[in-house]
Amino acid sequence: MTSFEFPGEYYEIMRGDFRDLAAETDFLSSFASAGGRVLDLGCGTGTNLRELGARGFSCLGADQSARFIEYARGAGGRNVEYVHERAETFTTDDRFDLVYSIFMTLNYLPRAELRTVLRTMRGLLRPGGHVVLEFGHLLNFVEGFQQHTVAHHRGGDGVLITRLARQAINPHAANWRNEETLLVRESDGRVSLYDNFFDQAVLTGPEVRELLADAGLRIIAEYGGFRKEPVPFHGRGPLVIVATAQGEDSE
Repeated sequence: MTSFEFPGEYYEIMRGDFRDLAAETDFLSSFASAGGRVLDLGCGTGTNLRELGARGFSCLGADQSARFIEYARGAGGRNVEYVHERAETFTTDDRFDLVYSIFMTLNYLPRAELRTVLRTMRGLLRPGGHVVLEFGHLLNFVEGFQQHTVAHHRGGDGVLITRLARQAINPHAANWRNEETLLVRESDGRVSLYDNFFDQAVLTGPEVRELLADAGLRIIAEYGGFRKEPVPFHGRGPLVIVATAQGEDSE
């Protein structure tokens, strides 16, 4: 289960502290032809899609958070559309040159739905199209576990977000529950509070590779990040997988 129903402008501030948007945009652009059709499953506030749309791609984003989709639509951007829909239930007659799901969206999905979502991704590809997945795997969770954390995120307009987080483990379900309280101080001194939580399935590389093969997808590359660096031997950090439909050639 996940709950991301807080204002999208605060998510944008926090996201900026964790991500390298330029590297993500260059990476994703390299797997779709110029002007191609792109789908982001779990698009959040549309950060990646606005950058891809500015580069001439035709973009569609889907996310389960009504607040994030509201922000994304209000933020504008060329060549970008959004739908308020969960990845597990998303359907369309459209087809895409690139379908991607990043920033650990795969980990947020119910484990029982992973096979269906990956098969859906396969069915949405145009000939020669690519799927890009980024997910956190076992060592991310083992090494990153902290029962309680406090973090501060500052926006350029004077907004201060204090994030109080608690992690709880269900080892029998291989699930991490993250409970967060966001305290937000605006530049004029107003303070607001938001309650946020999300579950993350602890995935492993072999598990995801098996699911991709079962969905009819063939892995063509694996990376340790969006600068196309090699997957580190020690297994720490995220894993980025690029796949295409089985039986198709790829560049």
